[in-house]
Amino acid sequence: MMRIRDITLNLTDRCYVFAAWGTLLAVYHLTYRAFFPTQRGTLGHDFGLALAGNVDGFIWFLKNGPLEVPWFTPSFCGGVPFFADPQSGYYSVPQWLTFVMDPLTAAYLTLLLFASLGYFGIYALARQGFRLPLSWSIFASALFFFNTFFPYRTIIGEYGYLGFALAPWLAYFLIRPAAAITDRLAFSLLAGGIAAYWLQSGLTTLMVPATLSIALILLVYRLRQPWPRDLPGRIFVALGVTLAFSVSKLVASLSFYSRFERTQYLLPGFTDPFVLFQTSVLALFGSSEKAYAVTAGHLVNAQWAVLPHEWAYSFTLTPIFIILAARVLNIPQTRNRGPNESTAAVGRSDRTGISKTQAVALTIAAISLIPLALQLYTPELNAWYKGLPLIGATAFPMRWLIVYLPVLPIATALVASHMLGARTRQAPWLVGGSIVMLIALTLADSKAYYADQPYRPGALLDGYSRLATGAVKEQRIRAIGVMTDPDPWAPEAKARRNDLVVEGISQAQCYSPAFGYRLERFPRGRLVVGDVMAESEGYLNIKNPACYVFPEENKCAPGDHFRVAEREKAEAFVSYAPFPFNKSRLQRTADLVTMGTLITVGAFLLFLWPWFSWRRRRTEAHR
Repeated sequence: MMRIRDITLNLTDRCYVFAAWGTLLAVYHLTYRAFFPTQRGTLGHDFGLALAGNVDGFIWFLKNGPLEVPWFTPSFCGGVPFFADPQSGYYSVPQWLTFVMDPLTAAYLTLLLFASLGYFGIYALARQGFRLPLSWSIFASALFFFNTFFPYRTIIGEYGYLGFALAPWLAYFLIRPAAAITDRLAFSLLAGGIAAYWLQSGLTTLMVPATLSIALILLVYRLRQPWPRDLPGRIFVALGVTLAFSVSKLVASLSFYSRFERTQYLLPGFTDPFVLFQTSVLALFGSSEKAYAVTAGHLVNAQWAVLPHEWAYSFTLTPIFIILAARVLNIPQTRNRGPNESTAAVGRSDRTGISKTQAVALTIAAISLIPLALQLYTPELNAWYKGLPLIGATAFPMRWLIVYLPVLPIATALVASHMLGARTRQAPWLVGGSIVMLIALTLADSKAYYADQPYRPGALLDGYSRLATGAVKEQRIRAIGVMTDPDPWAPEAKARRNDLVVEGISQAQCYSPAFGYRLERFPRGRLVVGDVMAESEGYLNIKNPACYVFPEENKCAPGDHFRVAEREKAEAFVSYAPFPFNKSRLQRTADLVTMGTLITVGAFLLFLWPWFSWRRRRTEAHR
């Protein structure tokens, strides 16, 4: 009888969870659909990079199929690395959706998909990991679902960050209890697969703060209960899977990036710790536009404008409200407690337990301070930061605020449920009212900046339609070209540069952050406007992209062109076909590791895991 009751409760929980998700998704759609595009028919400025990249990947896929790796592309800057670019995302959901629908629709559906996956990930983590009650688990899910980081970044066109919505699932797979070794192995594989997806989909620049966010979740979990005994093993396997899946791209990216490091940019920050704290609070609990307004007069050492979307991490005031409300509701119960009740738990802890708890709490505090410390400016501190790997190459340290995004909803639910104490009947009403408040504040948030974006995607989307209806067969890069604009670095002009790809023209002044925000590191060399097969001093008017990644192996320098004697290779390249080039020994080894991992993991998930699971269920049934 107990089993039937448990199943009924489980089904009831699921109905509540899915009903809440459906309602929130409808509100989410009504809130953000109007920005894809805006009423003026425009999109965020980085869509000029993202959409053109997806169209480029679409061309490659139709011409070569799903198994051929897109090492290089002729579409931009006279030929550049594709797979080796750390920010490229050929193996990502929005790219593969572009194979069956236009890239703008693919981007918007990816937003809805990953926001929903984040919702269910936080729910699973809160309910089964942290053992929170149903209402508080739904509240944490809603809080993460409506965080402004994912929709506002996507509106701007930076939807390579959407993979970070899977962070709750990664943490969940590391701590979910599992008795069978096959289940533990499967969870480790899934955790590693998520991290590998981050690397493959373009989240590379934020991998360190993403990892710190997972560490925060695990540490908060440790404050509540012991870690699973097999946690170190799961982490080890997950790291191995991540590296094995991604080592091919990592080796290629490091080879490319080592020749075009972006350490030339200033690292902005705040000299006043109070203003830094004020801005961070506004970013997390207020409006990105208000946070931007505060920074205007206080951010120093800034080489580039730190626009409102760089401060979009808001949960609204809802987390603060629900904690205060829970505390107020529980005041009568607190007054009626005995003098020793509030400290009973501490009194029962031994000295060793307190020491471990304090160590975990201090570690949480230390990690939580890192995003703030990176934004604190002194000449000495700034010089030290610039010498650190990864950090020295960033121009926007405030992006490390993503560290808080997965853990803050869980922490809010934990604190509020603890403060409410035994008054559990009030919890659903408090949660319901807080979710209504969350929705209202989200709708009321100023979105003027996001509605006033410059990129007009009409030409690129029309070109995609032509390619999708058969024109891709004849698609090739015929010429090198430029767009003439009075201010070539103005947002609108910069955003539409890469649109020339659909006309069979490779933009000489392409929009490619790999060479710097203003192509400071781009070796233009002998590249000129005109036919790609035009000859000059023994070279063609098209670059050999293998020279960017493997110059020694191909006996050339980064930025070199195809020689006239290599016309056959150049013809294949401009026609989006693979051409022969030499790889380093390390790259060949990395390629074999990644391919072997794909085959091994695929075989396990398709055959071995179902077989072992079937054997386990059969054994349990006969007991």
